[in-house]
Amino acid sequence: MDASDREIPGPSALPVVGAVHVTLAVFLFVILARTSPGTVAFLSAGAALVVGVSLVVGWSRVLLRAPLALVALDAFLVGLLVAGTGGDGSPYFPLYSLAALGIVRVSGLSRVAVATVLIAGGYLVAVGFADGPGALGDAPAGLRAGFVALFCVAVGYLGFGLRRLAGRERGLSSDLAAERDRAARAEGLVSGFGSALGTSSIEEILSWTAGAARDACGGTYAHVATLEENHHASVFEGDTDACPSWWHPSIQGLVLRACRGGGAARIEEEIHGTKGFLAVPMESAGGGARGAVIVGGGEFGAEEERVLGLISGAAGPALEAAEEAPGGRDPVSGLPNRASLHRVLRRELSQGRALTVFAVEVGGLGRFNRTHGFTAGDRLLRRVGVRLGGGRRAFHFGGDEFVVVLGGTDEARARRAALAIRQAVSEEAGDLARPAVGFVHAGAGHEDPDPVLRTALLALREAREGTDGVAGFPAPVEVTEAGGRPTGIVEALVGALEAKDPGIGEHLLNTSGIAGDIARAMSLPEEQVEDLVVGALLHDIGKLGVPDHILHKPGRLTDEEYERMKCHPTLGGEIVSPIKALVSALPAINHHHERFDGNGYPDGLSGEDIPLAARVVAVADAFDAMTRDRPYGYNVSREAALQEMEDNSGTQFDPGVVKALRQVLDDTEGRRAGSTA
Repeated sequence: MDASDREIPGPSALPVVGAVHVTLAVFLFVILARTSPGTVAFLSAGAALVVGVSLVVGWSRVLLRAPLALVALDAFLVGLLVAGTGGDGSPYFPLYSLAALGIVRVSGLSRVAVATVLIAGGYLVAVGFADGPGALGDAPAGLRAGFVALFCVAVGYLGFGLRRLAGRERGLSSDLAAERDRAARAEGLVSGFGSALGTSSIEEILSWTAGAARDACGGTYAHVATLEENHHASVFEGDTDACPSWWHPSIQGLVLRACRGGGAARIEEEIHGTKGFLAVPMESAGGGARGAVIVGGGEFGAEEERVLGLISGAAGPALEAAEEAPGGRDPVSGLPNRASLHRVLRRELSQGRALTVFAVEVGGLGRFNRTHGFTAGDRLLRRVGVRLGGGRRAFHFGGDEFVVVLGGTDEARARRAALAIRQAVSEEAGDLARPAVGFVHAGAGHEDPDPVLRTALLALREAREGTDGVAGFPAPVEVTEAGGRPTGIVEALVGALEAKDPGIGEHLLNTSGIAGDIARAMSLPEEQVEDLVVGALLHDIGKLGVPDHILHKPGRLTDEEYERMKCHPTLGGEIVSPIKALVSALPAINHHHERFDGNGYPDGLSGEDIPLAARVVAVADAFDAMTRDRPYGYNVSREAALQEMEDNSGTQFDPGVVKALRQVLDDTEGRRAGSTA
């Protein structure tokens, strides 16, 4: 039976039907009392009254589920009334029409036919009972039976039409509710994630846009592409060897049509098994389209177009802002982060532009935090970020360090700029700060940003000890680590991981710095500190072997995916172990996910059986993750993060290492001030 052929009206209408029965029965009692017919007529009216009352109060469960039973009962009661009041000459013959109206609730042709036979046949039986079998051959009885049958068929046809209309109404209501739900989810997705887009990298924005488009609009395929810089990303659902990509001419043509037309564009052709595509342009702040968002593999109407417009409306400005911060923004200072700095420097230097790179240290931040609290320290970093970013390309390098990039390599101009930067930081930080600025010039031929940054940091180190807090180098110099450690290999490994998982580089560098500070606070030998620093820098290198769909999954991992992720310490050891110069880093790589209580992985080591380097890296890794914003952290304040780690001291973390971390946070700035006094 068709879905539209369901019974109407529903059970909620039966009390009304019952009320009609009661009213009609009372009316019949009044008339019958005046005409004094036989007992059969009164019996029929009484039964009708009982049926009506039972329908009103809901006693007749069978009649609620079987409309045909109610029609049969009505036909029987009317038949009794007609038989008891004259048969073919009964004045109550029109009541068969009322009984036939019940067929409107009967579904199915066979049931309508049965109901018709029951009513029309019931009339003939009543006539035969009252007037004798010979009366059935009279023309009036046959004509009346035929009229009743035709009326029943007409009512059945009317019921069929009403059920179809009701089915369509339910379908339209369901579709409308689904579309409203989809739009509400899209609006919630955009509003809930919109603020996070402001600190995300280009890759993260593209990934979010494509995923949100597919989830909100349905279909199997979603794609986002920009017209400039060739940024694009796709997501595809299903098991297939190929899916539409940016390189397919039809997809490129759809993007261009949407951008040039300034509105939605569609194609219905099939591409790699996917059919039906809708594209909506992403508008830029200055007007015009900077790219488009596409969904495919479904039937997309006006509601999907509106939802896609909401998503592209959030993605367009975010991508435009991300051009200045391609690796994302630091949530505390609001400036582009270290990953963005590396990308911008590499882009600028590869184009042969002459630059001066300034490394800036606020100085005194630890003392400021002790005096005013960590929240005030975060506000200070925000003010410094705003001040440095005014008219300059400024980046938050990490902690209390910033980097400013200016064009040109004029020595006098660079020193004036360095003094101006130092003065600006002093005005924001007050007397508790002792800012320092180091700078380096990078001209043609310096395409690698790493030597440039290392030299700027070396200049910053010298600036701390200078009288005016400023020092500089005319060109990048070769900076090697103590002990002749192969920096090129380490940088290559970290660079490979950064390419696979953009944004992780800043987390690795910060974890390495925190681990080194903890190790020095524990008075470890410098050689051991250096091994630990490198181990911390490479602790997540095993993620090179983790599939991208697991590494970049935005939601909760399945048990199988989590087990695969837990293999990364072992994979990291397998990657690094063939490199003899990095063997000393293996303990931190292999065991940084062990727990002090023995419930960690991969070997379930506990207490001092866990290598000290791994215990230190576990604390540094967790602290940086908690205080860092997405995608590698939870944006918890440093004070709350330290409290959380102290609460888990002795279970997840080594108590001695956690104590050293607190000492680092409390005393690092004091030790620095003492060394420069």
